[in-house]
Amino acid sequence: MKHHILLATCAASALTLAATGALAQAAPAQQAQAATTLGEIVVTAERREANLQTVPEAVTAFTSKDRNLKGITTVQDMTNFTPGFTYSSQLDRPAMRGLSRNTNIYLADSSVGVYYDDFFSNSTFLVGRDDMLIDQVEVLLGPQGTLYGRNAIGGLINTISKKPTDTLQGEMRVIAGNYGYTKVEGTVSGPIIGPLSFRLSAYDDNQNRGWLNNVVPGMPTEGGVRHDPYVDLQLQYKTDRDDIWLDAYAVGFNNDRGGPGSLLGTPTGGHYDTSLITTGGTTFNPNFPYGGGAVPGSVVGMIGTDNPALSNIRDFAHSATTDITVDRAYAVVLHYTHHFDGFDMKYIGGYSQYHYELHDAYFSNDNSPITQYQVPVNAPSLAGPGCLIGVSLSYTLGDGFDNPAACSPLTVKPTQIFSFTTQTDWFSHELLFQSTGNGPVQWVAGLYYFNEWDNNPETVQWPGQPQMGTPYNPFGINPVNLVIPLAAPNPSLDADLLDYQDRIQSLGEYAQIDWKITPTIKLTGGIRYTQDWKHAQEEARFLAFGIDPFAAVPGLAGLFTPGNFGALTPVWDITPAVTDLGSPGKGICAVGAIATSGPYNGDAVRCLSDHSSAVTGTAGIEWTPDADTLVYGRYNRGYKAFALNAGWVGANTEAPSEHVDDFEVGFKKTFGRTFLIDADAFYYNYTDIQVPVGVPVGGINLTQFISIPKAISDGIELQAVWNPLQDLSLSLTYGLDHTSVSSGCKSVSGVPTGGGCVIDYLDGPAIAPGARPVGNATPGGDFFQTVQGAELPQAPENKVAFNALYTFHFEPGNLTLSGTFIWKDKSWSSLFERPYYEAPSWDQVNLRMTWSGDHDRYEVVLYVNNLFNTLGYDAAADGYAISSPVGGGPATQAQAYDLTPPRQYGIEFHYKF
Repeated sequence: MKHHILLATCAASALTLAATGALAQAAPAQQAQAATTLGEIVVTAERREANLQTVPEAVTAFTSKDRNLKGITTVQDMTNFTPGFTYSSQLDRPAMRGLSRNTNIYLADSSVGVYYDDFFSNSTFLVGRDDMLIDQVEVLLGPQGTLYGRNAIGGLINTISKKPTDTLQGEMRVIAGNYGYTKVEGTVSGPIIGPLSFRLSAYDDNQNRGWLNNVVPGMPTEGGVRHDPYVDLQLQYKTDRDDIWLDAYAVGFNNDRGGPGSLLGTPTGGHYDTSLITTGGTTFNPNFPYGGGAVPGSVVGMIGTDNPALSNIRDFAHSATTDITVDRAYAVVLHYTHHFDGFDMKYIGGYSQYHYELHDAYFSNDNSPITQYQVPVNAPSLAGPGCLIGVSLSYTLGDGFDNPAACSPLTVKPTQIFSFTTQTDWFSHELLFQSTGNGPVQWVAGLYYFNEWDNNPETVQWPGQPQMGTPYNPFGINPVNLVIPLAAPNPSLDADLLDYQDRIQSLGEYAQIDWKITPTIKLTGGIRYTQDWKHAQEEARFLAFGIDPFAAVPGLAGLFTPGNFGALTPVWDITPAVTDLGSPGKGICAVGAIATSGPYNGDAVRCLSDHSSAVTGTAGIEWTPDADTLVYGRYNRGYKAFALNAGWVGANTEAPSEHVDDFEVGFKKTFGRTFLIDADAFYYNYTDIQVPVGVPVGGINLTQFISIPKAISDGIELQAVWNPLQDLSLSLTYGLDHTSVSSGCKSVSGVPTGGGCVIDYLDGPAIAPGARPVGNATPGGDFFQTVQGAELPQAPENKVAFNALYTFHFEPGNLTLSGTFIWKDKSWSSLFERPYYEAPSWDQVNLRMTWSGDHDRYEVVLYVNNLFNTLGYDAAADGYAISSPVGGGPATQAQAYDLTPPRQYGIEFHYKF
């Protein structure tokens, strides 16, 4: 606490001294308009420009000016100032009011639509482009089931770029901060000839040191390390009748910027699991030597005696680096508007693609520095050479007893590399018509088409184990002489291989009418028809090294273990046991098969296909008793297309479409130019929630989709701005979101029945505190549990953000001081409210000082984010099971965390011309 007080005092003193020094130069002449003045914000939330205070929806708008003064530079910063909005920067998943996508499988739609200048995208991170490039970011809370291209059951985010200008102007920025952070960027805009103008922008974003410390000697830090180039070119042609805008941008990022599966932000907070095979795993645990079970003297790379994160959550130890690249990433977007008499016709279309590639230590390896150890063999129990117990076994030709390696301990090189690659391409076309008259009836209508292709190979490679190249087929064993045939070769040494290639299409037709029946009352009605198609081919292969495939077979159980086979321990192809080839039916367009030749030799291969459709819309009423007051009530029907669980070739392939009925009331009021308040209350009836869950199958954990029949989400949201003095602005954002699963699970003759029956894959036996098992155990010893009453994932119940801005006026410039306090309630990554799924509540303080001089021609900014260096959690993360903790004791679970950055500070120079 003393450390926090000292930091706060020093920071406050520095800001006060800077302000006092400048104040001495203040002139009594007329001052420039305060940066803190309460002004009008124009948004396009209903596809036409309107004052934010007249829009009957819950909308948060971030203007470039506000973002610059408050330091709102990332998507995570925007969530702090938007009630009901959360975001996982590691997994690139936004969520609103408890509606989210808890998987990165492209065949499960995001609940939140993301648009860049009205062009749809399936990635969120470019929302965080800074205010030099982006004029405004609009966040719409609640189902968007009428307007805006694709359906978005939770809400949407739309960024609006700064456009070309009629006069030559530009800006340059240079930023430097701790952790070796630098950013250089610039933009220039102006006329070319006649009605044609341009804007060219670029930046280079770099950080060479991370805030997560790898304690393995010689290994680099991680967390935020990046090199991100970006370039953008716009052309605009404007006449009285036509407006054409073309935008083309290219972006990339390198190193450990973040993304699916990366270590960024996910240190594990619990003890190591020291069992030979981790719970639900198929391969050797790299941390096995920490339990003392390895052959003495055989361990290479061990550091300390336990997880370094136990003493410092930002420390970790692993022997492989995170390497992430995005290339071939670009987009081309076209807007064409023709102004007819009384209405506009607008075309919005574009094409985008990116190639994403991740290489990282596999999830069960990412805590371990150990690169090699040996598994001890069992003592011979029968006469003769060899360590096999009572079994004469031939793999193909040679007898195990005749091989001297049978008595040698098995050498394990446990470092595995998780690789995820995606090549994603999509385009969309939208034709929009809207009235432009001043009559009491206004209308919007449109057509939309979206088409996407994805290819998503995912592998776990074991480069140090040549045995992976020649797996054996335990299901072809000859019962007479126990000869086990070879399976298909595995030259890439992959322990797991998951892949799918898909095509996604969506077609929408929509219309909305606003009718002002009296000068103060307006009615709104909208309707939309949407149809979605999804098709995929999936391939999967699973190889096991170290587990006993005959553990449940009488007479063979306990024989096929590493202790008995030593250096001859085989790799088993268990694909037939853990995949479900299915039969034609819901979501499956053809019976699957194990390929015996070609590029998928040894893989389980299956075809998936289905379609869904829905009619959605909106109905509302609004009352404006005066120009500064809006009271509204609204009903929205939301829809999210069905989801396909491609890549696993498993059971429960399809989850049906989601729907939500949203009832909202709201109040917006402006008192003069000093106080503004926006408040709303909402109630969701949310049905058929798509939930990916880990399910034990054949002794390992695989992902399947289930559908929870019903949940509710209700709450209140408040945003207020008060200017008690001309130069002082105080803003408050508060969100209360109560979510709860309504569906229950009950036992009928020992069989769990109901839509709320789920297995907790980290606590299969249902023995963790708070477990609620229902019915009899499964054949594998796991219990279904009821999740009735559980909160929805990634839905903190309370959020608060407070900001204070004060502007001092001088000759020739202004000094604006900003202080921000944020607090976010705990949340869960799962339907199970257990500590190992929890992101605890957290708070943070940010300070920013902006000096703008010479008529805003230049700015100097000093900033400190996370002043007190507190732990923050941008989203909740799954933990992992520990079956054999260090030092013994009962099985337990460890936590993992998606951490926000620690204290960051720096300086910015902005120059405008």
